Amino acid sequence: MLTLSIVLIAAGCNKDKDNALDSQFTAEIVAFDLNCSTCILKFPDDSLTIKREIGASENNYYHAINLDKDTLKIGEKLKVKLRKANDQELSACITLYPDFNFKNIFITEYRQEE
Repeated sequence: MLTLSIVLIAAGCNKDKDNALDSQFTAEIVAFDLNCSTCILKFPDDSLTIKREIGASENNYYHAINLDKDTLKIGEKLKVKLRKANDQELSACITLYPDFNFKNIFITEYRQEE
């Protein structure tokens, strides 16, 4: 029983890594979601891989639910690791601006390209 508990706890703690794609991808910030203050990304070099792993999204744009717009600029390129976002991770946003129907992704790590 103790062994089963340890395995279940360890599996729960590695949720980000289990669902994350193994590779780093080049992402470009193409817009901001002003309702949520987050970034909209495209993957110019890896759009087919992202589409296959995450799913097709309108215009091949993806909503990075945890990437704050205040720290980045449109046109900026990033190296990112990502995974599909879970419904529980989505936060309530204002509804003053147009809403987009892009797939939600969760950025597990990123760095700005030089």
